[in-house]
Amino acid sequence: MPAAWGQAGDGRMAEEIGKVLSTDALAEAQQEQGNQCLHCGTDVARAPVYTRYRVCPQCRFHYNLTALQRITLLTDAGTFREMNQSLVPLDPLAFADHLSYRERLSQAQSVTGLLEAVVTGTGNIGGIQSVLAVTDFGFMGGSIGSAVGEKVSQAADLALRQRAPFLLVACGGTPRIREGMLSLMQMAKVVTSLKRLRKKSVPFIAVLASPTSSYLLSSAVSMADVILAEPGALVGFGPKKVVEEATPKETLPKDYHTAEFYLRHGAVDAIIDRQSLKQHLALVLDLFSVKFRLTIANRVRLRPQEAPQAPAWERLQLARHEQRPSARDFVARIVSNFVELHGDRISADDQGILIGMGYLAGEAVMVIGNDRGREEDEDTSDARVTPSGLRKAQRALGLAERFKLPVVTLIDTPGVLQTIQAEEQGIAGAVGETISRMSDLKTPIISVIIGEGGSDGALALSVADRILMLENAIFTPIAPEAAAWLLYRDPDKVEEVAAALKLTALDCRAFGIVDVVVPEPEDGAHTNFDESARQLERMLVQSLLDVQMTFNFTMLRNRYRKFREIGSYSTYFQATLANEVTQFQGTMFKGLRDLKRRLVGKGNASDDSGRQELPKLPPD
Repeated sequence: MPAAWGQAGDGRMAEEIGKVLSTDALAEAQQEQGNQCLHCGTDVARAPVYTRYRVCPQCRFHYNLTALQRITLLTDAGTFREMNQSLVPLDPLAFADHLSYRERLSQAQSVTGLLEAVVTGTGNIGGIQSVLAVTDFGFMGGSIGSAVGEKVSQAADLALRQRAPFLLVACGGTPRIREGMLSLMQMAKVVTSLKRLRKKSVPFIAVLASPTSSYLLSSAVSMADVILAEPGALVGFGPKKVVEEATPKETLPKDYHTAEFYLRHGAVDAIIDRQSLKQHLALVLDLFSVKFRLTIANRVRLRPQEAPQAPAWERLQLARHEQRPSARDFVARIVSNFVELHGDRISADDQGILIGMGYLAGEAVMVIGNDRGREEDEDTSDARVTPSGLRKAQRALGLAERFKLPVVTLIDTPGVLQTIQAEEQGIAGAVGETISRMSDLKTPIISVIIGEGGSDGALALSVADRILMLENAIFTPIAPEAAAWLLYRDPDKVEEVAAALKLTALDCRAFGIVDVVVPEPEDGAHTNFDESARQLERMLVQSLLDVQMTFNFTMLRNRYRKFREIGSYSTYFQATLANEVTQFQGTMFKGLRDLKRRLVGKGNASDDSGRQELPKLPPD
C-alpha cells in the first residue's frame, strides 16, 4: 500500500490511490494471486472472517470496504434509512484538465453506484438509534467537495434535533480542487455544525479507516468526543513525502502516518479490530446515554470499621508497597464494561494517567486514575504527574460534564514530574487548570487516595465532593525523606518527620480533608485485592449516592465550602485551640499558686492587715 496519498490540494493522487484501494481492484488482485492475502499470503478464500469483514484471519490485515458495506456491518439489520440521497455535486468552476469535472463525477458514480463520496442516514447500533455519515474512498478518493460538506452538516443537524448520537466513518479527506475555494470552506461548515453537538451534549464518535487525511482529519474528526481507528490504518494530515523533504536530517518512525502512531501520540482513543467495532461502538454509546442513577431506593447506610492506630512510617511503607493494587487493578474489579480512552489530543498519551468509562453499581461513570504500574510492567512509570497526563484528565472531565457522568478519581502518585520538559510544557499551569476545572465541574466527583498521595500532583485530582482514603494510604505535601533532609539534614529523622507531618488517613480525617477512611485487609491491600476492592466499592457507592441526593447548585456550594473551610476554624482546629487554652490556664493557675505560697511564706503571721486578697484557685 502506498506510503503517501498526495499533496494537500491535489485530488488526483487520491483518486489514483482510490483505484488501488477499491474493493474491486483488491478482489481482482487476489484472484490473480489465487485468493491469497496480499499482505501475508494466507489463503483467505474460505475464511468466514474475510468473507464477512474483509479481514485476513492470519495477519488481521484490514482491506478497504465501500460505504454501504461498512453501514451493513455497523448497523442493526434493516434499520438503516439513507437521507439526502439525491443531493449531488455541481460543477461551479466548469473545471477541466484532460477530462471535465462532470465526466469525472459521472465515472465515479458509475463505478461506485453512489452520487457522492459520503452516505448519510439513520440506523440503530446495538439498539441505539444513531445518525451516520460514512465516506467512500472509491468515489474520487473520498475527497471533500461542497456536496460532501453539505451532507455531513445536514446529518449533524438531524442528530442535534433528535438528540441522537452521531457517527462518522472517515476514509479519504483530501480537498476536491475542481471546486476551488468552495471545497476549502467545507471545513468551516462542518466544524460549525459539529460544534453544536458538543454544546448540546450530543455524542459524536469518529472511526478512522485507511486512509484518512487532510481536510476530513483536521475538521470533522477533530471535533469528535471519541476517536477510534482500524488497525494499521493510514492516518496523517499531510503526505509522508512532504514531511520527509521538510525534515531531511530526521528518520521518520516506521509506523509514521499510521493509527498506531496516532494512538501513541494521544490523538486516537483506541484501535479496534473491525470484527469487534460494532460491539465497541454500542458500548460507548450506551455509556454516553445515561439511563441509570443511584437513588434513595438503593441506599443502605454503611459504617466503615474504625482503622486501628499504627505508626505513620508503617502506613507509608504499605502505601508504597510494590504489590499494592493499582488504579487499574481496582477498576478491573469495581467497574464493569470499562472502555479506556487515550491521549490528550495534543501531543502525547501519558501511560501514568488512566481514563475511561464504565458502570459502577449499574451507573455509568468516568474514571480517572494514576496508574503506577509495577516493576515488571513495560512502558509504565511511577505515575508522576505530567502536563500531558493532566491535559488527558482535563479531557475526561470535559466529557464527564458534557454527558453528565459522575467522576471517580483514583490517586496514587508521589507528585508532579520535575524536569525541564515538564516545565517547558507548562506543568504549573496544568496543575492549576485541573484544580480549577474540578472545583466547579457540574457533575459529582468522588476522589479516592488508594496509595501515595504526594503534594500537588495528588491534589490536582482530589478536589472532590467526597474524598475517600484507604486505611494505609498517605496524603502529604512533601515526601518524608525530603522533609527530613530539608529540616534536619539528617535522613535518620525520616520516621519522626513522617509522624509529625500527620499524613495518615486518620490524621487527614481529623483535619477535615478526608471524609471516609476505607478499611483494608489486616496486613494491607496487597494481601487481598478482591477484599480491598469490595470494601472500596461499598464506600464509593454510598458516597456517590450521598452527593447525588442534592441539587446541582447545592452540590457546587457544598464543594466550595468544603475547601474554603479547610485550614480555618474547623472542628479539628477548634479542638486544638481548646487544648491550648486549657494548657495555658493550667500554666497560669500554677504560677498564681506559686506566687501565693511565696507571699504567705514571707508575710508576718500576726499581722494580716497589709495582705491583698488573692484570687480563689482551683485545687491542685
